[in-house]
Amino acid sequence: MTAPQEQQEQVQLAAAGEVALKQECREVLDRAFEYLDGEMAELDCERLKSHLAECAHCLEQLAEDEELKRAIRDGCPCETAPTQLRARILVQITEVTATVR
Repeated sequence: MTAPQEQQEQVQLAAAGEVALKQECREVLDRAFEYLDGEMAELDCERLKSHLAECAHCLEQLAEDEELKRAIRDGCPCETAPTQLRARILVQITEVTATVR
């Protein structure tokens, strides 16, 4: 294999790795609130933590999501949704999650 061919192969491999990383980042960020809410299965949680240990972008985004969650919680600490509303929301979340996966 010639030097230009080797370079081209390395570029292609790097691009493929970047695409895989972007896909993994999308999956991590799509499930950020599930993680922050403590609703993620242990194995998935470990995978997410492993990704965060290597991806500064996702770690930064997760920190922003956590800050947003904290601001919302602190901004309306006295409000509690009625039990029936909470139940309907949980059903819809479950349906959307099942449809997306």
